[in-house]
Amino acid sequence: MHSVARPLDISIVIPPALRPLFEGRREVSLGMPAGSGVVDVVATLLALYPRLQGQLASDRVARRHVVLALEEGATRELARGGGGLESGGRLYLFALGAPLTLDDQADVEG
Repeated sequence: MHSVARPLDISIVIPPALRPLFEGRREVSLGMPAGSGVVDVVATLLALYPRLQGQLASDRVARRHVVLALEEGATRELARGGGGLESGGRLYLFALGAPLTLDDQADVEG
């Protein structure tokens, strides 16, 4: 008998500084296909909440750093080469620092 891979129910906890990008939500729940990994969650978040992209650093503009933290078990799974996700898992977004200007970026790099 074959076991059927079940979809993953993942919760992402949103900090107050980023909630306006997520329609004021404290938490976002995603139903991800079986076998999905952390990168799939990030891609889904960017597709559902495109304003989040504006908070990510790029090679042209320095912005606030958005960090995605995993629970300990998910970190171990990722370290073993897995996707880092299991159903019922929680991921945590953090916004580190205020948005930087290009002048601030020059000071950091120089």
